[in-house]
Amino acid sequence: MNTPKNLSPGVVVGVTLDTKGEETEWLCEQLRGCGLSPIVVDCGVLGGAAMHAQITADVIAESGGVALDELRQRADRAQAIPVMMRGLEVQLGELHRAGRVQGYIGIGGGTNAALASAAFRVLPFGIPKLLVSTNASGDTRELVGIKDVVLMHSVVDILGLGSYLKALLSRAARVMAALVVDAAERRIVRSQRCAALTAFGSTTPAANHAYGLLKRAQLDVLTFHARGIGGLAAEAFIEDGVVDVFLDLTTTEIADEIVGGVRSAGPSRMDAAANMGIPQVVLPGAIDMVNFGARATIPTRFEGRKFLEHTPFSTLMRTTAIENESIAKFMAAKLRKARGPVAVILPLGGHSAYDAPGKPFYDPASDAAFRDTLKAELAGTVTVFEIDRHINHPMCAELAVRTLIDLLEQGNAPHGKEI
Repeated sequence: MNTPKNLSPGVVVGVTLDTKGEETEWLCEQLRGCGLSPIVVDCGVLGGAAMHAQITADVIAESGGVALDELRQRADRAQAIPVMMRGLEVQLGELHRAGRVQGYIGIGGGTNAALASAAFRVLPFGIPKLLVSTNASGDTRELVGIKDVVLMHSVVDILGLGSYLKALLSRAARVMAALVVDAAERRIVRSQRCAALTAFGSTTPAANHAYGLLKRAQLDVLTFHARGIGGLAAEAFIEDGVVDVFLDLTTTEIADEIVGGVRSAGPSRMDAAANMGIPQVVLPGAIDMVNFGARATIPTRFEGRKFLEHTPFSTLMRTTAIENESIAKFMAAKLRKARGPVAVILPLGGHSAYDAPGKPFYDPASDAAFRDTLKAELAGTVTVFEIDRHINHPMCAELAVRTLIDLLEQGNAPHGKEI
């Protein structure tokens, strides 16, 4: 089924109307009071809708690949949710392409939060996204992903309309209204070329210096915190064509992917720049460490390793020479596939604030294993510079930025696009 063609632009309210009718009706009334037009999308499957929806549950189910009647016959919410999530993605994608989505708001518990997560994946950066839910407290990574989402912890369940919940949903409507107005007023049109930069606590001096140099070179700079989600976000921005050049100054996420830490950005890390063919310089920061949570959460297979308790909630583990060889091979395999100009800069004085003489992770032999493997794997394919300085020495950032600017000028990269 196709998305209705006569809808005016508005805020999409994705909800299960078989359980959230009264609450949705109140929210829509509040949105209209703020000058917004709600577009209600019904993703409920186990009962009838308690109010009118602009996009009905049968449309969502069919878009997800299963007829609504069949889902109701199964009477299994666990099987139905993935279908409705797929259908919501399809319908929301069509609405967005037609220019009808001013924002998205979801309300409810686990089911509605899961639906919202599907919506967040579809909608690009810059479109307001809001979730009011009991699930907005705790680990929200699966809900938010890499997107610019606002979470409101409802505290009480979205069930019935007491005075507290009425006030909360009214406040949510006003938040959404403010987000929509701000998004319209601050639409970003990039007139400068855009550089992406990865950073981490132990590479902060290098990242700060590189940032200043890139700005001085008249580049718009997006800095991504390389803690898993940050790397995924950098990859997404590059794939969306927003980024023209990439200074990958912190590659610790690859150490986590290879060794088994908690800050991996997944096996596709470093794919986007290679596939898009944009100029990139890799200055491998923090490859000397794997990230874990509190010390008590570290798997027992790592007993006897060298650890550093960065905070009570963050423990770092020093990589070994063998692990560094694997990290180097992972990186080399990505860089050899690059369609654009690439250079690597290897800091001979250490790869992080903790990897320096007198510091807990100083291990020249393990660092040499990384460098020697990377050079051997890239021989004849990618330019590799070595600099006899620590990564946080200003000269490292200066060489990296100078090299990146040279690659940019040679490649004549286009200006960034609107986001």
